[in-house]
Amino acid sequence: MRNKNAIIITLVISLLSLLLCYLNKWQVNYIALFICIIIISFLTMYIQNNIDKNALNNHINYNNLDILKYICAILILILHLRPFLHYYYPNVDFAFNNIITRICVPIFFMITGYFVAKKEKDNPNYIISYCKKMIPSYLIYSLAYLPILISYAYDNRLFIMSYLERIPDILFIPLMVIGFPLVMLVALVYAGIYYHLWYFPAVILSLLVLNKWKKHFKLKYLLIISFILLLFGATETYYGILPLAITQIIKFYFDIFITTRNFLFFGLFYTVLGYWIGKKDKLVTNHCFILLIISIFLLALEAVLLRNTERLNSNILLSCIPLTYFLFVSVIFISKKTTKINFRGYSKYYYIVHPMIIYLLFKFQILNIYSNPYWQIFLVLAITHLLSLILIKLKKQFKNLPI
Repeated sequence: MRNKNAIIITLVISLLSLLLCYLNKWQVNYIALFICIIIISFLTMYIQNNIDKNALNNHINYNNLDILKYICAILILILHLRPFLHYYYPNVDFAFNNIITRICVPIFFMITGYFVAKKEKDNPNYIISYCKKMIPSYLIYSLAYLPILISYAYDNRLFIMSYLERIPDILFIPLMVIGFPLVMLVALVYAGIYYHLWYFPAVILSLLVLNKWKKHFKLKYLLIISFILLLFGATETYYGILPLAITQIIKFYFDIFITTRNFLFFGLFYTVLGYWIGKKDKLVTNHCFILLIISIFLLALEAVLLRNTERLNSNILLSCIPLTYFLFVSVIFISKKTTKINFRGYSKYYYIVHPMIIYLLFKFQILNIYSNPYWQIFLVLAITHLLSLILIKLKKQFKNLPI
């Protein structure tokens, strides 16, 4: 069986390598290519054997998921910073913006769903208690970012006023009285006060739907329905290759709601998928690491094929589904080692505070879009880490502080 796995892995690595060379029109040094294939194949076999051994003994390392979240938080920081965009590295920017970072938020949703499923074994009402705990924190984060939102509104006041001038004087005050609270409510439950905060209402609403559904229906049906909804969400990515009749229909949605990056068309599927994984007693790990490598190749291929097509955004790539699944399964069994570093806390606060750091550094011209990209990453990451460390210590000292 081990020899059979070795042959399968070597063949897959060889085919993917040759296909990659062909698609990129590289001039191949066959000796170097052969050496790379051998090294990658042996490394893949070693990792897969380690995964199979740990899975057989049911040695699950939850700490690995915290490390994965931490890495994803750093990747999201780079995505939002986009340091390579104006620095003559368009392919590097493309790789971060359209390929690597597109797995990060789905991973966050999956890990949340997974741990909710595990926690429910001890507390059947865990979803409700988790959401109740999350809401005050989310409101505090929103309040913290409200000044930045106001600052953006002030900077774009002429553009905003050009729209407000169209409102008849008699309707202006009533619309402001009614409209402003309504806009704030929509922001809180849909888009977030700031661009990254949409994740929190998406998680809360996804869990509440999941909690209601599982009391009356089978989980697999929600997984199917949420997948269909995800397909609609993906229309923002595949907009340019869809038939005209379909784009004309979905344009009505995008004209009103702007994006499908929300709980219904994005977060729900990955949260349910994570919950479904968490409910399983035994996960199938056969060939999961080589399937992960294939999924990474498919994600890169999908992004490259879509590169020159019209897109409304690139939040949802369908190849992320198998990639995140096989990445998740591989990560929890890949190693038994643990660490004392609080990766969970750092990943959480990195995600929360980094947009504020980016905004302030550019607002006060400490950085600009033409600054050295590596200096941008280092400075934002260093200040984000320092602020996260302060918040972790505050949380440790004041355990009931909702942050």
